[in-house]
Amino acid sequence: MDRRTLAGGLGGLALVVAAVVALRTGDAPDTLKREIDDGVEAVQQQEPVKPANARAQALDADALQIAWNGSASAYEVRWNGNEQLVPGPEVEIPGLSPEEQVEVEIRAVSATGRRSEPLKIAATPKDLYDDKWDDQLVGQVDRFDGPEALDPRKWRIEAEPECLGLRPFGPSKRIDVDCSMAAFQSNTPIRFGVPASDGATGRAVISVAGAVESSHVQLTLLPAPWQYLNETDNQPRGAVSLDITTQGTRIVADPDLPRTGKQVQLGDAPLTGLVAGVRHRWEMRVLPDAVLALRDGVVVAYEPVAIKEPVVHPRIRIDGGGFLDAFGVGGVPERCLPTEVIPLLRDAEVPEDAVAAKIVTPEPGNQVGVTDLPAGTRKVAAAHPAQLVVFRKPESRPGTLPKLADRPGGIKIGGPRLHVMHEDGSRPPQPLPHHGRILVTAEINAIGHRGIELELDGRRIVALPTNEQGAAVPGRHEFWLDAKKLAPGSHARLKLSVLPADHGEPVTTETVFELGKTP
Repeated sequence: MDRRTLAGGLGGLALVVAAVVALRTGDAPDTLKREIDDGVEAVQQQEPVKPANARAQALDADALQIAWNGSASAYEVRWNGNEQLVPGPEVEIPGLSPEEQVEVEIRAVSATGRRSEPLKIAATPKDLYDDKWDDQLVGQVDRFDGPEALDPRKWRIEAEPECLGLRPFGPSKRIDVDCSMAAFQSNTPIRFGVPASDGATGRAVISVAGAVESSHVQLTLLPAPWQYLNETDNQPRGAVSLDITTQGTRIVADPDLPRTGKQVQLGDAPLTGLVAGVRHRWEMRVLPDAVLALRDGVVVAYEPVAIKEPVVHPRIRIDGGGFLDAFGVGGVPERCLPTEVIPLLRDAEVPEDAVAAKIVTPEPGNQVGVTDLPAGTRKVAAAHPAQLVVFRKPESRPGTLPKLADRPGGIKIGGPRLHVMHEDGSRPPQPLPHHGRILVTAEINAIGHRGIELELDGRRIVALPTNEQGAAVPGRHEFWLDAKKLAPGSHARLKLSVLPADHGEPVTTETVFELGKTP
């Protein structure tokens, strides 16, 4: 995928600064020299501060999750001779020996590659792993770890085929969702039963990791017959969703559901949302008078509503990318019934192995109409936007398996971003004053690059190494430009280049801003 991006409008021609200005030069590793134009002031980078308060947990017997406190651009994690750079204060280390203690070192890394003193922690996976989380689940837990993980007997998928793949996770794999939206409709319903020891009449559990800062995961409990319709941004009637972003977790319920006034004490969780590359386990726990959201066993959100339907149908939606690891349900055991949904864009035939069929039609007012077809019906006339729903024999496999190609490991990264703002607070697209200073902010998401370059109207004004003490990390760089050195009334073009360590093609982005005509 081409990560080069173009940011900002490109109207007008850039004007080259007339004055020829000498560059301040200093030595830097890997042949890249630090060069800052005399008309540019680099904002001083703070020294990285040693992380604090390391803590560990295990979602599997052979994996550790280490979290800590810190506000650095990124972190370097070392263990058993391995090294990994991560963009936030958390990492997951898979493929460990359950009974062996692992010593982990975490260093904060600045945007220029400087390292802090290490924070150290030692942990043994089997001492932290608790397999009791699935005691309340019924049926087999879905492990999305191979090419047959999305069996069409159990799942109906709404996504572009090429956006799903398998990414390594230790000795295993997990489904990598790399598209704007993908929906996974389970054919296994949740039937609510007698409250369990924790008060739940039913539950759904999902293990998932974020991909980038914009990742968004929803786990929705749909009442019939909404599970047969395609995913939309509208809240279906009677639905309740577990809504997870990198900012946090919440429960979103249909406002027409009965409110109960139930009060629930939230747990003490420092983080409640998705983390890039690190799995967490969320549970949607349904009580008679509330729906709770739990992250790794800690209550992080709730909604005091009562679900009156006896059966609901879970659907997973992932926006902006993510990693799908495991899924399970709890309640009264229900069989998984292979189901196929056929849009009635043209005449359709009911398959011979069908045990039942119905037509589901969206109707005005956020309603859905359902018509059961008589037994023995074989042909159905076209009736867009209606859907033909076919229930097959248990041994049948409707459709084909999605193609899940293997993908390389590592954390996904986005392209660089470039922002411009005058010191008085004005921003493009309005013209910036032709006096004072202009702040240029370069946000770098790459890992392992050797440096960045900044060009103004085709002339390099900044060359900055980012690997002073080791491999570079995502970070933020700020520079002040002297507005008086720019031609009044011009459209100035800035170009940011991120230079890869292998001296390959740089990843670039550009932006254009207009200067006022008078000082």
